[in-house]
Amino acid sequence: MNVLIVAKTKWGDYFCIGGIEITTNKYLRLMDLNGGYQPFNTPFKVGQIWNITYKPTPGVPPHIEDVQVISKTHIDTVNPNQYILNNCKIWKGDLNDVYDFKLKWNNGRGFLNDPNDLPINSVGFWQTDKDLILGDNFGKPCYNYNYNSFLKRNKKMPYKGEVPPIGNIPAGTLIRLSLAKWWNPPDNPMMEKRCYLQLSGWY
Repeated sequence: MNVLIVAKTKWGDYFCIGGIEITTNKYLRLMDLNGGYQPFNTPFKVGQIWNITYKPTPGVPPHIEDVQVISKTHIDTVNPNQYILNNCKIWKGDLNDVYDFKLKWNNGRGFLNDPNDLPINSVGFWQTDKDLILGDNFGKPCYNYNYNSFLKRNKKMPYKGEVPPIGNIPAGTLIRLSLAKWWNPPDNPMMEKRCYLQLSGWY
């Protein structure tokens, strides 16, 4: 199957590679043969099209996109922006509206916490209606979605992309969003597990 690479996000010393299967527009997460993330020297780059043979290995919903790559051949490189706009569902407007309004918010962070009320996928595309301003979250980059109003709490998203962050992502930019996998603090295993919203990249 031909797969367009649309995201390359950092996971420690590894990369999480997001793709779209061109014949079906199905979202994929390209894992290695052992089901792990791709190594730091992975050849996959955003905008490339690869012919890939894979084995579906879906994770815990909504992280159903995982596939193990069995073989791959690079066949082309394109600008992914137009393909995404023409073929994928695009969330528009307020950040509250993404993931079918299913995210909850606390201290400006979006997350899922109800396994019985989940979106179809853990990834998606959003056209921001506001400038996203680069900020700092405990020493790591994040993007702030500001209302400039006392009536609404500003929101923020950790940035996990490969491309170095820029100071301002303009309104109207096409953004790729993703949900981190289910997590709770290792020192508090009784706390509810959550999937937190993060920004994977822009086009």
